[in-house]
Amino acid sequence: MRRNEKPDWLFAVSLFLLLSLGLLCVYSASGSQRGLFTHQLFFVLAGIIVFFGALVFPLRFLEESAPLIYGVSLILLVLTIFFGGGPAGRWLQLGPLNIQASEIAKLCVIVLSARWLPALKRESVPGGVSLYLSTVGVLTALTLLQPDLGTAVVIVMIVFGMIYWAGFGFNWIFLFLSPLSAAISSIKFVSWITFTAFLCWVLYRSGARPRRWVFFLVMTSVIAAATPSAWGLLRPYQQARLTTFLNPEEDPYGAGWNVIQSKVAIGSGGATGQGFLNGSQNELAFLPARHTDFVFSVWAEEWGFVGSLFLLSLYVVLAWRILVGARRSLNPFNSTIGAGTAVFIIIHVVVNVGMTLGMMPVTGLPLPLITYGGSHIITEMLLLGFSGNVIRNWRSY
Repeated sequence: MRRNEKPDWLFAVSLFLLLSLGLLCVYSASGSQRGLFTHQLFFVLAGIIVFFGALVFPLRFLEESAPLIYGVSLILLVLTIFFGGGPAGRWLQLGPLNIQASEIAKLCVIVLSARWLPALKRESVPGGVSLYLSTVGVLTALTLLQPDLGTAVVIVMIVFGMIYWAGFGFNWIFLFLSPLSAAISSIKFVSWITFTAFLCWVLYRSGARPRRWVFFLVMTSVIAAATPSAWGLLRPYQQARLTTFLNPEEDPYGAGWNVIQSKVAIGSGGATGQGFLNGSQNELAFLPARHTDFVFSVWAEEWGFVGSLFLLSLYVVLAWRILVGARRSLNPFNSTIGAGTAVFIIIHVVVNVGMTLGMMPVTGLPLPLITYGGSHIITEMLLLGFSGNVIRNWRSY
């Protein structure tokens, strides 16, 4: 195996800075609870160990282990549904460890898609598309039952990004996204009829066999029929998050409080910020979930627009270097897993920052490498380690 002799310093520096700034943010956001900073420091150190392990891990073995990772992810998701606890019941306690199974589900989807999509693109695998959709669909459904609506949506978005990277044309991308499209179109009968007619046209153009016609038409019809009643299956706090997104001022002292205080914190930061540990919204505890959902608001209040731009530019550099390495890679699996990691980072940043600005619903998605928590830090560092592995071994076929 030949390796790229020169390390990617932009990748390494941006990753180091993000981890460092994350610790700075959690220290500020923890207030009198300095134990949170100690825990985060432990999580980061553990993540660094995981990163270097993934950096030298044989990616060929990772590809072969995809079914095993899928099985473990399914077991953890099912156990969380029946025995989960913690906030919103999304954490599974295994001895001294609290594991968020939905984070492992994201990793599983990326590894599974990286193994499956290049094969589907290279050759026509009998029933391959239907089997892939069903496999990912089971993971998404179990994640939704955690309940974790935000992560379920993110999984769909990651899959979309990866199938685009794998080189599938419009017809295939539409078929991959047909479950989500069916759910959206079910709002009105006319829109569902239009979607179904377009689906038939795409199936005809792609030369689909009769059993594929049956699979897609039955699947999308079932999803469309079940979607209207899905609102009642959401937890009250999930319904509140979605309605608050549309009009946070409707309940300013209840469900809308978080978003309103987040906007105030970001706006009070101005151009250059109020300074480290000087943010009034943070220090006076007006801003809720400061070390988790709204950690970006803490950063923006203390470092202002300039500091926020710097933080976001680090994510851009990190994702850019990963995509450069993925594009150069001669191995389809390696290339696709790198692209999946870049999509993972981009989606999380956009959604998390968007919800602090009131532009997206509050979904509880972490800001990569910044938000307090162990499961997501370990998952992110593992994926980034694999991506660094791809960059180093881009010549490996």
